[in-house]
Amino acid sequence: MQSRRHFLALSLVSLIGMRSNAFASGNVCRIVAIDWAAAESLLALGVTPAAVSDTGYFRQRMPLPLSDNVLDIGPFWEINRELLAEIAPDLILINSASLIMTPDIARIGRVETVPEKIAAGDRYDLSIDILHHAGKAAGVEPSRMDAIAAQGITHFAALRARLPSRSRRVCVLLPDQTGRGVVVYGKGSLPDAVLRRLGLENAWQGPVNAAGVFQTGFDALFEMEEDIFVLIDIPVLRQQTTRGLEKSALWQALPAVGQGRTYWIRQFYPFGGCISALHLAESMTSVLEGAG
Repeated sequence: MQSRRHFLALSLVSLIGMRSNAFASGNVCRIVAIDWAAAESLLALGVTPAAVSDTGYFRQRMPLPLSDNVLDIGPFWEINRELLAEIAPDLILINSASLIMTPDIARIGRVETVPEKIAAGDRYDLSIDILHHAGKAAGVEPSRMDAIAAQGITHFAALRARLPSRSRRVCVLLPDQTGRGVVVYGKGSLPDAVLRRLGLENAWQGPVNAAGVFQTGFDALFEMEEDIFVLIDIPVLRQQTTRGLEKSALWQALPAVGQGRTYWIRQFYPFGGCISALHLAESMTSVLEGAG
């Protein structure tokens, strides 16, 4: 749904009156965002990048609209260097996964690596840090980043107030397309940070890696007898994933599945920025309102 998809972007941008030419100094005008969280942060600030990595997939996974004028620079691990040189950007925003390309691309434009860790705080705090980092690099006025962060706090509070007094625990997971297991999001992940800001408990209290995720079989989910499963939808894999889950006797035997407590969430990238987090919060609130 178009209106639903753009709700957060439009509400945030309209409330603080941002426009795509919102620069403090005006000397940064062509930005290439290879990192998606950085691209999302720029869009939230009203800054349209000249190019983003894998724009088609970005439009499928991210909650913010991306203009047709934004060029596709290729996947983050192997960008189109010829196109990058043609764009001649003033600023290139990357993450550590793209560092191998830095010597080459640094000859084309100034390179900034967005933060991937934070000294204190959770993954949502990191998303705000990325917002400030990308905004500062792009020359955006600090007050604009502060306004986005403040609006996020307000929005989380409003969503918390909508939740039933006794909400179920929530497990956010990404099913394997083969129907043999899932990736679950625990402590240290963006979904976990969102759940805690909504005053909810993450149903997955098991082990996680450095990114806050863990791959496991369906058997590890059987203890979640009363919990809600929120499934991340990857559109290009949805049909195959659904087939795999339908054929899995273990998946079908899970209480949440048998009792209809599974919900798909679209336009969510678990390593996105603050708008991705607010989109997930909005989606989960709607799910829990319906579940009672």
